[in-house]
Amino acid sequence: MNNTYKEALEFWNNAFEMDDEAKNEYKQEYDPVDGWKELCTSAKLQNVIIDQLASKNRVLDYGCGEGWAGITLNKSGCKNVTCVDVGENAIELCKCFMNHFNIEKGLRAECVSTDWLKNEPAESYEGIFCSNVVDVLPADVALDIIKNFARITTRDAKIVIAMNFYAEPVSKPEKKIEFKNGNEMYVNGILRMTSRTDEEWSEIFSQFFNVEEVTYFAWDGEDEETRRIFVMSRK
Repeated sequence: MNNTYKEALEFWNNAFEMDDEAKNEYKQEYDPVDGWKELCTSAKLQNVIIDQLASKNRVLDYGCGEGWAGITLNKSGCKNVTCVDVGENAIELCKCFMNHFNIEKGLRAECVSTDWLKNEPAESYEGIFCSNVVDVLPADVALDIIKNFARITTRDAKIVIAMNFYAEPVSKPEKKIEFKNGNEMYVNGILRMTSRTDEEWSEIFSQFFNVEEVTYFAWDGEDEETRRIFVMSRK
């Protein structure tokens, strides 16, 4: 694992505070019955994954973070969801939410190694959701993940990949933003995004999948829908 990858993983793991005080604050923020509906701050993105994946028998939420997508799918009808992340804090928070929302079965959360995907059996998932993963990693790592997505999905699988907006590859020293290797955006020296256009991502995905739809969404507080959702099927 190169240093760039290590630094990126450490950054995202540290994005979640998981001491007892933080856990209590997370729980108090959400109603234990219906609060799971508020975990995703984009209703549009949440509706897409429900529409595309909730009816599937086995779904993987790869790079799950706090597990909002896996929890949403479990609550919306899919009773065999696997949430994995390389960040220990992310999985600890996911399990915290599972307990808070009384999810006792149908959802598994696991902290995994960076090579976990390659050991998963071929054609073992009917659906995959992945948000803000392939576009925040080095290009070779992202391509390996995408290849494995194709290998571990069934022929009738749906793949939903959400990612950041496209950013023009222009360094902004005043904001501590530096572009390297053409499209790698570093903030304070840490890789935060590999910026590609819709067409560039579609070209990569099309090696393995049929890109059926590209739609746009925004997180709460954002003025424009510039973040992207790729809905795909197996070739």
